[in-house]
Amino acid sequence: MPQQPFSRRDFLKTNAILGAGATILPGFVIEGQEIVRSGQEVVRGSQEVVRDGQEVVRDGEEVVGGSQEVVKDGLLYFDGFTRIGPRKYKHPAEKWKLDDLLKDMDQCSISAALVAYTQSVNYDLMYSNLELNRMIKRYPHLFPIWNVMPHQTGEFPEPGQLGKLMSEHHVSAVSIHPKTNAWDWKARHCTPLFAHLSKTKTLTITTASELGTWEDVEEFLIRHPYLPMLLTGAVWNEQRYVLPLVQQYKNLHISFDNFQINEGLEYLHRTGCTDQLIFASNSPTMSAGAHRTYVDYAAIPEADRAKIAGGNLMRLLKISSKPALRENKNEDILMQAVRAGSPLPVPVIDMHMHMLHEGLNGGGWTYRMENGGPKGIFAMAKRLGYQGGGIMSWNGVVSQNAIAGNPCTAEALDVAPKGYWGLATFDPSHYTQEELRKMIAQVYADKRFIGMKPYQFYGFEYHDPVYDVWWEYGSQNKFYGLIHNSRSDLLEVETLAKKYPDVRWVIAHAGGSYKMADMAIAAMNKHPNVFAEITLTPVPLGVIEYLVAGAGENRILYGSDLPMRDPRQQLGWLVFSTLPLEIKKKILAENAMQVIKPCLDRLPEHNRPSLISN
Repeated sequence: MPQQPFSRRDFLKTNAILGAGATILPGFVIEGQEIVRSGQEVVRGSQEVVRDGQEVVRDGEEVVGGSQEVVKDGLLYFDGFTRIGPRKYKHPAEKWKLDDLLKDMDQCSISAALVAYTQSVNYDLMYSNLELNRMIKRYPHLFPIWNVMPHQTGEFPEPGQLGKLMSEHHVSAVSIHPKTNAWDWKARHCTPLFAHLSKTKTLTITTASELGTWEDVEEFLIRHPYLPMLLTGAVWNEQRYVLPLVQQYKNLHISFDNFQINEGLEYLHRTGCTDQLIFASNSPTMSAGAHRTYVDYAAIPEADRAKIAGGNLMRLLKISSKPALRENKNEDILMQAVRAGSPLPVPVIDMHMHMLHEGLNGGGWTYRMENGGPKGIFAMAKRLGYQGGGIMSWNGVVSQNAIAGNPCTAEALDVAPKGYWGLATFDPSHYTQEELRKMIAQVYADKRFIGMKPYQFYGFEYHDPVYDVWWEYGSQNKFYGLIHNSRSDLLEVETLAKKYPDVRWVIAHAGGSYKMADMAIAAMNKHPNVFAEITLTPVPLGVIEYLVAGAGENRILYGSDLPMRDPRQQLGWLVFSTLPLEIKKKILAENAMQVIKPCLDRLPEHNRPSLISN
């Protein structure tokens, strides 16, 4: 195995060091402007902003004594929600420090950010709010989010005094946590607080769970029509709650941290909601690069992308002078392509693609997938630079209709561009072993199918003997399996990897958490035929690097789970990682070719992906 660029021990050691200071990446530039650092002399221009003793140099000013190169203008990203500080149940490698946030912003060319602090919720609110201000005082491109609550219990300032403190400390956004901090936002005694926030039109950030139910969210919007709310934390399977609300209530603004809905920005742009959409990453817990990629590739006018990236937020914060445009001079060609909205200049093979029937936007259950049929999916794939991928049905897997799912996959392959193949699914809970044996032979008679995709809804653990007829057929034909574990551990994968060494077993969603990554690393280190595919909604910052550090660079795979989730966040998560370009290229496509290589000769020429970009 090639030498790893760094070890997991080094990874943990590096990230366990405490401290609130920031490390600025070498070669980080600010377009046409600069934040004044120590030792720099500034010749004044036409605008100047001073905050907490810091000077921010605006357009028209010349920075003397700096050697930084200026690059062309890019989209200005102002992050609407980041959060630092200690939290419960944290994995040792999970990012949480101010330094982690600053590094991620620099890596991903994020110009400014609102910053929340966990202790403002978990400890005394005002004590921690002021502590947050002290922590970020050195960084004029960071703006505090104060957590607020009613004053009647003597723990928090009354609204008039709160307003003075917010003005004194340059606070333009607040959060509320009624559930976590145990206060009733519907109670009459909260009226003075919300009256003050409404009068000042202070951006108020919260989640649906903090307010109660989705019915409570609507009641809040009705009660406080002049209070601008930013709702974070909504998940992609809550679209049927969120989309009607955002279309009806113009004081509701939403982020896409977990609301990673397929073609979401395009849909909301068409429905007239562009001014209510906010780029907010939840960095450093999540990857800021994942979320900016969603915006960079949005098929909407450039002016509207600029609104979502930062313009809407600056309007809500009443910021008249734009923050300095910060761009990472050392970005690689993949990051450059994303920021330009261009297809990646290297091959991309997606190892986790679902498919609806043409013309559908819904997948049953809680799932809505805008434009989730072949036309929409292949158009999106072309925009991103895909060279191919493994397609499986949605209805056969998640809707438990395996016998209908395989024809759906075949229909998608009939209209697919070059480079796509199929994964079949079979359900041992609905069919006898003999029926399964016949169906397996019939489906795989189509040489475009080379993958095996079971699912937890079938009710049997994957190493149960009821699956043996499928696994034995796959082993004989050197297929591969994509496994979404049905247990809390990876016993299924490890058992199958040992029993069927000619099958490559791909762990789905291995990057969903550091805990899952630990289990995947252990399985890969035991079994050479086990691989790990990254996709999952949390897009934890640093976890892809962690997988590479623990298991090497040759068995980590890109996958998106589209159209259940939009693929752009998943792609950006990898593209804006700190891995070297050559390793990113392996994860994007080269490692996938190793998975399908043993059965590549079986595939028709049209279904074989290429490692040469279009």
